[in-house]
Amino acid sequence: MPLLTIARNSIFNYYDYNAQNIHIDDIKFVVIHIPDQIGDAMATYPLIRALEQHAIEHLLIVCSTLNKPVFDALTLQQTQLTVMSMTMQDYATIDEIKKVANTIKKQYGTPDLCIEAMRKKNLKTMTFVGTLRAITNFQVVGLSQKCYSPVCKIPSRMDQHLRAPVTMTWATLMREAGFPAVAARYEFPLSQEVKKEVRGETAKLGRYIALNLEGSIAARTFSVSVAQNLIAIIQHECDIPIIIVHGPKGEESAEKLTQACSNVYRLPFPPSLMRSATIIKDALLAITPDTSILHMASAYNTPAIAIYADYKTRWPTMQDIAENIVVGRDIDNINMNEFEATLRRILKRIGWEQSL
Repeated sequence: MPLLTIARNSIFNYYDYNAQNIHIDDIKFVVIHIPDQIGDAMATYPLIRALEQHAIEHLLIVCSTLNKPVFDALTLQQTQLTVMSMTMQDYATIDEIKKVANTIKKQYGTPDLCIEAMRKKNLKTMTFVGTLRAITNFQVVGLSQKCYSPVCKIPSRMDQHLRAPVTMTWATLMREAGFPAVAARYEFPLSQEVKKEVRGETAKLGRYIALNLEGSIAARTFSVSVAQNLIAIIQHECDIPIIIVHGPKGEESAEKLTQACSNVYRLPFPPSLMRSATIIKDALLAITPDTSILHMASAYNTPAIAIYADYKTRWPTMQDIAENIVVGRDIDNINMNEFEATLRRILKRIGWEQSL
């Protein structure tokens, strides 16, 4: 056994405890722990839908302040839903993590099941699990602590060795545990209020392409000059409006592009995840270097061109029509000829030529 694994297990054992064998019919109260990124939250929907179909009594989701919008419009028919947000785990303190776990126990009692959806082998994750002390726990990162259920073995192999898509791993975990089989898909429910607000603006444009230019890090974010080249190619191949999808950090670049390029727009509202998701849902085509935006497109089956600076098999395109472009470490190194050929190919697949 590697020394790192031995050291980690020694530390983790401080928070370990003996989980109980529990039949799924006795599971009434479940906690899903996912204070992480946006895409990670969207990927937990197979867990949510399996629990909903099993008609558990109470589902509590611990999310981050970043990914909370993914659950803001979620409603469950037969299950009480509680959403609790905290600092994203990367930045949360051990004290905050313990406080969240203790608050859950104090207000709602001991969970029958905690699904550790962070997919991280770190002390913060184990601190939450060991403080909450649910009757049993699910995880897919291959940990061997006694608090984790043995039904996790096959899904852990999928995640750790086969690098399977995350939604597929979660759907398999629930099926292996005896819960109803569900689709392995991303979801991002939208509120009627936001849909009405966004569509009030996009309806003026008719059909459009949603163009996202920013990833989670600088190396996955297009410069304004490269973005202008991409826009020129899009407009040469498909003369319809382009809507820039952006977060707060991309607001300045989006404004520059709308001023410099004709038939390019951005919403006249402050950027938000749900507004961006609504744009993606209604688009003819989404183009993005960011997996969060890509997962939105997958959730709504919107055709997409995914531009990867670092392709990861756990986060593939999952809609019916999609094309992938894999660039090196710097997204600005995209080959414009390849982008043009890819754009032509996907426009043909979605029938744009026939619709002219």
